[in-house]
Amino acid sequence: MKKIVFADIPMKEMTERDKVCYFKTGNAGCAYEGKVVFPINAVLSEKLKKGDNVKVVLLKTISAKGKTDANADFFRAELDGINASIGANIEYEPVESDFVETKKNHEKRLRAMLSKIEEGAEIFVDITFGPKPLPMVMMCVLNFAEKFFDADVRKIVYGKVDFVKHDDGTFSPENPELYDVTSLYYLNNLMGSMEAPDGKTALNALDEFFAL
Repeated sequence: MKKIVFADIPMKEMTERDKVCYFKTGNAGCAYEGKVVFPINAVLSEKLKKGDNVKVVLLKTISAKGKTDANADFFRAELDGINASIGANIEYEPVESDFVETKKNHEKRLRAMLSKIEEGAEIFVDITFGPKPLPMVMMCVLNFAEKFFDADVRKIVYGKVDFVKHDDGTFSPENPELYDVTSLYYLNNLMGSMEAPDGKTALNALDEFFAL
């Protein structure tokens, strides 16, 4: 089964100093003890197997002063380094969009992302970086992929760090935590499919679901 990975690529320059270890942090149950800049790579270190066919979609937001291209290269080098001992077959495909939050640009980004979906694929997503509307577009893509391409949304992750300022004026990422937020995607799907005669009944049904 094909694995498809959607990874938001930041515009801010990322360097080796930004690497952190997400081992046993947050709620994602991460067992990878190495340091990464891109949280999804810690997840993929456990999910990839020898011979897997993997498409990594690099979501690149382009701006004049952004470092997206360099960060995309950084992502590839980081994952390729992890994969060296695994042996998966990884291909990288960019989806580029301008740093303009207009309806036209959202539609362009959505269509470009949907073009990367394949029938029956397992999908992994990292929403740590990128512009704020991108996770909302991503939710639409995932719903479409599940409904019409029989895709399996396996994991959506978000990496959190605190940027601590030091006496010399520099900042370093500390207290990393990796969160699996896949349940929010499925909760959104549930609420979209709920039927009830009124709001009170719907709230009671939601309470019953949370109690399970």
